[in-house]
Amino acid sequence: MQAATNENFYSTRHRKAALRLVEHAKKRKQQRAISSERIDLIVFFGERTYDGHGGIRCVMTSNALARLEKVLGHTSHMESIRGCYVVLNAEDERTVITVGHLYV
Repeated sequence: MQAATNENFYSTRHRKAALRLVEHAKKRKQQRAISSERIDLIVFFGERTYDGHGGIRCVMTSNALARLEKVLGHTSHMESIRGCYVVLNAEDERTVITVGHLYV
């Protein structure tokens, strides 16, 4: 079994399933300063729930951050994605509808 590393996360297999952002998501991404790399991490590691409106919300909770840290190690930027979310289209999970920050 191969160990999980940064290289493995950004492997060719991961890039083949590239996410598509609708125009609304592109605007929110820019307005809320959430990079494409962070979106990938949130989708890959975030806790998923159905939002009741045809979307799947991926949220970076404490548990999600712990999973991320196990794979990529701790970085000073980890806390900056706590509470960030990505909403995917439930019918096509490669389509990003919006992104944002939860205010708790």
